[in-house]
Amino acid sequence: MLSILLPIYARQLGASATAIGGLFSVFTAVLLIVRPLTGRALDRYGRRPLLLLALTSFVACMLVFGRSIDLPHLYAGRVFHGIGAAMMWLTLRTMVADTVPNQHRARIMGRLTEQAARGSMFGAFFGFTLIGFLPLASAWQWSFLGYAALSLIALAQTWRRVPETKAEGQPSLVTPWDINGIALSALVATVALAEALIGPVFLILLTDRFELEPTMLGAVMAGGILYAFLPSRAGAWGDRIGRYRVVVFGLALAAIANGSFPFLPSVWMLILVYTVLVGAWCMVTPQLDALITSRTSALNRGRTVARYEFVRGAGAACGPLVGGWLYDEWHVAAPFITNSSLLLLTAVTTTVVMLYSRTKGAAKPNLDHA
Repeated sequence: MLSILLPIYARQLGASATAIGGLFSVFTAVLLIVRPLTGRALDRYGRRPLLLLALTSFVACMLVFGRSIDLPHLYAGRVFHGIGAAMMWLTLRTMVADTVPNQHRARIMGRLTEQAARGSMFGAFFGFTLIGFLPLASAWQWSFLGYAALSLIALAQTWRRVPETKAEGQPSLVTPWDINGIALSALVATVALAEALIGPVFLILLTDRFELEPTMLGAVMAGGILYAFLPSRAGAWGDRIGRYRVVVFGLALAAIANGSFPFLPSVWMLILVYTVLVGAWCMVTPQLDALITSRTSALNRGRTVARYEFVRGAGAACGPLVGGWLYDEWHVAAPFITNSSLLLLTAVTTTVVMLYSRTKGAAKPNLDHA
C-alpha cells in the first residue's frame, strides 16, 4: 500500500517530483545510519531484541502515517519506517544465515521475500478495498491505523514465539574486504542505485502518461503476485547452477523492462513488462542476499551483513532525488534510460569478472603442475 500510494498521496498534498523523491531518499538515509548500529548490536546483544525493537518502530510508523495530513508528517513517518526496516530486514537475514546452510540459503532468502510479499498483498487488498468506498485521504488514514493494529499483533507473536539464534561466544573481528568482497559490494551498490532511480517516478509516470486512477494501479501491478511464490524457486536455481549466473540474467531482464516503460503504447503492454520486471528482481534479490551472508562467520555475522547493507543503502540514498530531478528537469524517460544503462553495464561487468575468475582458476593448476 505504501509503496504504491505514497507518491500519489504526496502528489495530492502538493509535493513536486523532487519532494516525492526526498521521501524515498530520507528513508534510505535512515537505513544508511541505522544499519551499522544494528549490525554491532546484533553481534553484541543478539537477534531477538533487535527484532522486537524493529516491530515497535513499525507500530510508531503506521500510527504517524495514519495521522499524515501534510508533507512533514509523511517525512516523519518515513523516518520511523526507515528505523524499523533497517533493523528488521537486517535481523531477519542474519537469522536465516544463522540457521540455514549456505548451499540452501538463496532458496530460504527467497522464501523470506515470499512471506513478506504475501503479507503485502493482504495489506494492499485491505487498503485498496477502502479506496473503493472512501476518498483517498480517508482510506489512507484508516488503512494505516489498521496496519498499526497488525504490527502490534506481529510484535506480540514475536515476543511469544521467536527464539534467539545468535551463536555463543564473544564477537570476532570483521576482516577487511578482499577483491571479491569489493566486487560484490560494487555490484550491490550499483543495483541499489539503479533501482532507486525510478522508485519515486514510476507511479508518477503511470498517472501522468496513462492517466490511471489509484483504483487501477492494483490491476497494472498484478504481476507483483510473482513475489509470493517465485523468489524461493529462483533462489534454488542459484543454489544449483551458480548465483552470479542468475544475477546476470535477472539484471539483463530488468534493464530491458525498465528501459521500455516510457515508450510502451498501452496499459496492457505495461502490465506484461512490469510482470517481467518482477520476475527479474525475484531472480536477483535472493542471490545477492545469499552471496552477502556467505561471506560471514557466526560471531561477526551481524556486522558483516550490515557492512554490505550500508553499501546497498549508500547506492540507494541518492537515487530517488536524482531520478526525480531527471524526471522534472530533463525528460520523463531519463531516469528509466539511466536505470537500464546501469543495469546492463553491471550485467556485462559481472559476466567479465566471472569469466576472468574462471579462466584464472582453470589456469592456476596447470601453472602449479608446471
